[in-house]
Amino acid sequence: MQQYFCDTELKIGSEYVFTDAQAHHARDVVRLDHETVRLVYNEKGFFGTCYAKGKQFVCMVEKEDPRMNELHADITLCMALIRREKFELVLQKATELGVSRIIPFESSRCVVHAKKEKSDRLMERWQDTVHSAAEQCKRNRIPAIMPVASFDDLMNISDVLKLCAYENAYGTSKTLSEIYTQEKSVAVAIGPEGGFSENEVEKLQDSGYQSVTFGSRILRAETAAFYACSVLSELTDGEKK
Repeated sequence: MQQYFCDTELKIGSEYVFTDAQAHHARDVVRLDHETVRLVYNEKGFFGTCYAKGKQFVCMVEKEDPRMNELHADITLCMALIRREKFELVLQKATELGVSRIIPFESSRCVVHAKKEKSDRLMERWQDTVHSAAEQCKRNRIPAIMPVASFDDLMNISDVLKLCAYENAYGTSKTLSEIYTQEKSVAVAIGPEGGFSENEVEKLQDSGYQSVTFGSRILRAETAAFYACSVLSELTDGEKK
């Protein structure tokens, strides 16, 4: 079943007119014809039947979907800039795993750096990535992507539980499942290909972050992000609000 996020209010018994981009996708790409789709407006889901109507493509909104396909905690992924393909894969998978917010940042060991002259196009590309991923996995909201931050900006994050992945924490720090105790907002910081420097880890700890271990093996940056999001998704998905 296809899903589409809507910018106009949905009413049961009324037709929703697809945008040009949505109509092209529904009619020409996946070739929907009198099939059920899920529409989401303002985090509320609806089911309806879509069909061509003259030059327009519309959906008759038929009933509300009571499911809220979101985690029971707000997860912020602070992700250091890494190579484009890998970073965009992190955006996609983090969205599928339920994160609420993604903060790209630059740290001392980043090989990739943001270019101001390309920031608008880059942000648009990232937003398209999370939008498509959120529709694919039937989420009720699209994660927020913040502008590229500096490492020092991470000190201003105010989530209840703040964690930083550190490859040298094995044997001296707790795991995610040991640290997380049903806090309603969690931020986890993942370093670049070379990880965080010792000085950066100290600064994070001084700002209230706890070092967390992902096991005895050294993970690539993107794998560490997948791991953190997966474990936090499992830990928070079954909670009661």
